[in-house]
Amino acid sequence: MSKFCIPEYYKELPEIVEIIQNPEFQFMVNYRHHGNVDCLHHSLSVAEKAFPIAVRLNADIISTLRGALLHDFYLYDWHDGAPGLHGYSHPYSALREAAQRFDLNCIERDIIKKHMFPLTPFPPLFRESWIVCVADKISATGDYVEEMKRWRRPAHTQYQRL
Repeated sequence: MSKFCIPEYYKELPEIVEIIQNPEFQFMVNYRHHGNVDCLHHSLSVAEKAFPIAVRLNADIISTLRGALLHDFYLYDWHDGAPGLHGYSHPYSALREAAQRFDLNCIERDIIKKHMFPLTPFPPLFRESWIVCVADKISATGDYVEEMKRWRRPAHTQYQRL
């Protein structure tokens, strides 16, 4: 299992350390997510992007961070042919797995369950849920852009032979 460092600003938040030090959370490093990014680092990225937004909007920071860290806590590699349409079904798998391992409040549950809106049929109920929904889309878009950069040929190469 790959090692990673706990960001310094999380070390003072026991509710966050509880998740980050959890062996099953750390095992998410073995599940590919978008492009070359694993689920663990994607979840950390979403939390990192959600944090300043939550501060700015005076949201519940702890619930926002916990929901962001657990939003993709489905504990399988969806590239291995998991049943169903992953985009629609994984929020429910993530909520089930997270609720079995952590004491979640209603905001954290809503974050996990609704982070894929509009693919999920009901919109987020809380500002914290909207924050993670947006942060997840920003992070996932960045993951895909980085992947596309790896495959992109420089535009000038096709004209070098002329």
